[in-house]
Amino acid sequence: MFASCLALLPRLPLFRRAILFFSVVGFLVPGQGTEIPAGLAGYADHVKPFFEEHCFQCHGPEKSKGDITLHSLDGDLLAGLELERWELVLEVLKSGEMPPEDELQPSDERKSAVAKWIDAGLREAIRSASQVAPEPTARRLTNFEYQNTMRDLFGFELNLAEKLPEDPHKPYHFNNTAEFMLLGPDQVDRYLDNAREALASAIVDPGEPQVVRQEWTFDPRGSILAESQPDEVGVYGTRRGTVGNGVVLKQWPERGEYRIRIKAAAILPLGHDQVPLRLVMGSHLRSDAGTGDYEPVGSVLLKNKVDDLQEFEFRGRIENHPIQVGKVTDKGQLPSTRYLYAQNLFDNGRLNDHRRNHLDNDWKFDAPRVVVRSIEFEAPVADTWPPHHHTRILFDSPERESDPEEYVRLVLERFMGRAFRRPPSAQELERFFRLYQMLEPEFGTLEATMRETLSMVLIAPQFLYHTVAGDGVTIADYELASRLSYFLWGSMPDEELLVLAGKGNLKNPAILEKQVQRLLDDERSADFVENFSLQWLSLEKAKAININRDLFPRFLYTVPNGERRGQEVLFRPTIRDYMLQETSGFIAELIRGNRPVLDIVDSDFGWLNEPLAAHYGVDGVKGIGFRRVPLEKEDRLGGLLTHGSILVGNGTGSAPHPIYRAVWLREAILGDKVKPPPAEVPALSDTTGESAETAVSIKDLLRQHRTQEGCNDCHVRLDPWGIPFEEYNAAGQFQPVVPGPGTRIPRFSETVHRDLQGYEEALEKLLTVPVEASARVPHGPEIDGVDELKNYLLRDRAEDIVRNVTERLVTYGIGRELTYRDRYAIEALVKEAQGRDARWRDLVLSVCLSDLFLFPSPSTPDL
Repeated sequence: MFASCLALLPRLPLFRRAILFFSVVGFLVPGQGTEIPAGLAGYADHVKPFFEEHCFQCHGPEKSKGDITLHSLDGDLLAGLELERWELVLEVLKSGEMPPEDELQPSDERKSAVAKWIDAGLREAIRSASQVAPEPTARRLTNFEYQNTMRDLFGFELNLAEKLPEDPHKPYHFNNTAEFMLLGPDQVDRYLDNAREALASAIVDPGEPQVVRQEWTFDPRGSILAESQPDEVGVYGTRRGTVGNGVVLKQWPERGEYRIRIKAAAILPLGHDQVPLRLVMGSHLRSDAGTGDYEPVGSVLLKNKVDDLQEFEFRGRIENHPIQVGKVTDKGQLPSTRYLYAQNLFDNGRLNDHRRNHLDNDWKFDAPRVVVRSIEFEAPVADTWPPHHHTRILFDSPERESDPEEYVRLVLERFMGRAFRRPPSAQELERFFRLYQMLEPEFGTLEATMRETLSMVLIAPQFLYHTVAGDGVTIADYELASRLSYFLWGSMPDEELLVLAGKGNLKNPAILEKQVQRLLDDERSADFVENFSLQWLSLEKAKAININRDLFPRFLYTVPNGERRGQEVLFRPTIRDYMLQETSGFIAELIRGNRPVLDIVDSDFGWLNEPLAAHYGVDGVKGIGFRRVPLEKEDRLGGLLTHGSILVGNGTGSAPHPIYRAVWLREAILGDKVKPPPAEVPALSDTTGESAETAVSIKDLLRQHRTQEGCNDCHVRLDPWGIPFEEYNAAGQFQPVVPGPGTRIPRFSETVHRDLQGYEEALEKLLTVPVEASARVPHGPEIDGVDELKNYLLRDRAEDIVRNVTERLVTYGIGRELTYRDRYAIEALVKEAQGRDARWRDLVLSVCLSDLFLFPSPSTPDL
């Protein structure tokens, strides 16, 4: 055909010759009507020339940007030697990230043909790989999982995880993988200490214990127009001699459950219908000095008024509360004590506004107050004795008297079955029975010997590591039961899951679906959502950012006087805490309501309470309880991109940081892998030198930064994603205008500004320059601000976002990083999700029913 066409050329007019020539040449270009032949021939004739023309200049023998080279690829994908690199090439071709926009671009058809050739080769390589799955890699329980497992194993909660070494973490990664969850000798010692502590609380000694009781009463007296009454707790705390200053607990049992009863009511000024009361117990708390430690007892929303005093009851474990160690005097050490505090947690987001002259009197009677008439403490308490957590281990049985050895075996078998998350083998049971016999002469009683024996159970690998089949003992259904519960609860499977696993029914799709729905409806699923969100979105950073108090005087509730004047008030929830609750609560609401996955980009509702709504400028929200709040366009909220936890955590505390926010968007939302900057790369101001002083905006500064060799390659693909976030300040608020060049921001002064409202008005007069928030995203349009960024993501990157969320759920659920082998299983999940409008709860269910979850070791999928 080619020869016959060329033979026609001399007979045709010049312009027709050109048309025919380019048509023939175009016919021969791969991708324009033809496909690249499979295998080495296609690589040598088409793919390698494509690389030479468009890639080798930056990723060849002389230069390897990003530590990636392509010249060493031989095109033999079936050999299985460089499949990770081939998958990376496929990703950047399909995403359009490569070749870079400023380089010679191949036609879309030719680029598509190369991508299809790689895709086909990758599929064939995976299909041809060994069908034998690699041995699973052991991974221990994370501290989060360990804490929850010990709680559910014993039926009460002790703060045990805080006594363990901190788990490693990596931004935008989950730490429940074998890479992170290693086990060292020091950790085993800590686990043993924890096990002994838990068993000492779980198994009680014979005979009822002595009960400790203490009571405090508070009577109103004096003029209400003077100081707070002894029975009142004001929003700013209360002076000495009143219930808000704390009561001293002088005696308590070493272990056990306590009960605190409190008679309380609310003083509710006009416009208020509730006030939150919280009890905390621990050492002496001093906000002025920033010292003390506590553990919450419980909270209640008071709606009853003083003429309707009501009694409220709280329970907890005395072991969890810190003590105030007695001072050492000339006469010896004084007894230790515990302090019990009643706190008024009312917060309208404007608490600092009413502390003029560092006194509380100008407003405190206009705010809701708590009235406490009496407090009763009692411990230990139990509905029956011995308590349930004792009898679930040392249960009643005729064998206890008639056949003590058989009774010990029965106790061990039941406890080990729950601790190991599957029935123990005969060898395992015999091993711990012999241990019990060895320990009995030393410890004497059944209770003491069993405590030590079961402590050894709790440092066994079968407890500390995730349950896996293939060990000759565990069947696959028990592994699945554990995988499911640790995914959706962060804890051990309950009895219902273990019974289904024992019957071999759990892999039945209808039964498994029912269990997934049940676990998601259980309150323990909140633990999964919080832990998943914290790591997926890398939220921990928000806790550490030091907010500029001069620029954002309402962000922190500060100490008005003393040595800590101006510092954040301790011992009560902060706006940061509320921001983190907003994000995890929002994700929980998406799952609960089976909302679209793309609601993480933009949504028509927020998850807010009153102080957070006030911070964002949303009206009509009352109380500190979180709830779903409809949003209007002018609220400038919706989705995760405008959450305070995200914006504060990816700022400097004084200004937004477009690079941090760009990295967050690409990593957490789009699923890109953004490499950290090399250690030798200088800061923005260092690269721009004196020109930094004349830069009008951060956008201008970044433009100058990109002119530096070594900076442009990364920043040209990164900066445009962060610049639209410039509309939101370092405190997470929408702020489309900023001070002009050279403008100095004054500190708050009562003399000059009178109050924070006056200071805020003064700041607004300085905000005169519109923020530059426009940028052209790579291979995309010009975008101005977060609203347009959201629209672009929803319109052009929806599939990438759904794929990212799918990959995050799978990675977290199976406890390992995904590989090239998982690529097409993920594609199938994404396709299924999009066929169902890509909704959160549906997606979680699809993940749990997928082969990836049922058989999580990397293996050859059904392609």
